[in-house]
Amino acid sequence: MKHLIGMYVVMAIIVFVNLTSEFIFNSEYSAIASWLIAVLFLLGTIFFANAKYYLNEN
Repeated sequence: MKHLIGMYVVMAIIVFVNLTSEFIFNSEYSAIASWLIAVLFLLGTIFFANAKYYLNEN
């Protein structure tokens, strides 16, 4: 279950980074935000793979 919660937290952080980049920084740091979102996506993929493995194991 902790993997599913971790995946949800990563998705929430992705949305927060995107909104912060657009509305607070007026897209001045959009390239940095894009790289950060890509890294967070990979982290979420790892959580998904772990959740799929452990849920199928049980």
